[in-house]
Amino acid sequence: MPEIKREVRPIEVNYVCDTCGQGMMVRSGEMDPVSGDIEHRCLICNHLQSFQWREYPRIVHIGLDEDI
Repeated sequence: MPEIKREVRPIEVNYVCDTCGQGMMVRSGEMDPVSGDIEHRCLICNHLQSFQWREYPRIVHIGLDEDI
């Protein structure tokens, strides 16, 4: 199948802490190879939370004609 190209723009995706509602979650551990869990901690209150197969912050790319 031939290659196709299109212009995209980067979007940063963050997760706001469920505990304090203000701090951003950042990765604080390695991914568990069995469950896929990745531990994160809040930059303000240090709350720990795991996300399965997701890392924050992260960058995603969307087409120029797509909405956020």
